[in-house]
Amino acid sequence: ILILPHLHSLTDTCCDSSTKVQSYEGGSVSISCPYESQDQNNMKYICRGNQPSSCLQQALITSNNRRNTQFSLTDVKKSKFTVTITSLTQKDSGSYLCGVKRNTGLDVFSAVDLEANLPSALTSTFSSTQLNSTQLNSTHLTSIYKAL
Repeated sequence: ILILPHLHSLTDTCCDSSTKVQSYEGGSVSISCPYESQDQNNMKYICRGNQPSSCLQQALITSNNRRNTQFSLTDVKKSKFTVTITSLTQKDSGSYLCGVKRNTGLDVFSAVDLEANLPSALTSTFSSTQLNSTQLNSTHLTSIYKAL
């Protein structure tokens, strides 16, 4: 008989559900991360992916280091902190974890799925007017030139 020690789950993933947020390439997005009132003074952070075990080590921003070139973290101490991501690209799309450091026990996480879309194609409608040579005088040429 082979007796194995207690094995932990091989999956290191988080959260039964996730919040979906969308924005556009070049734009910005604010992610609201909830936490319990007892965690008000604990460190908050966000990381890419969905692996809680390495999230803090790979944090993009923390409440101890609130700003970098693309990410900022604001905590108004009202059971949520906000992470703002600016200058979005499609590479920013994907899974993120909001984390709250716990002094005892495991950190607490909430999952976010970010989608940074290409901006909608801008369409312009141009109308053209055909003028024959007798209608084309200097006034028309001046207004055409000014329009350009």
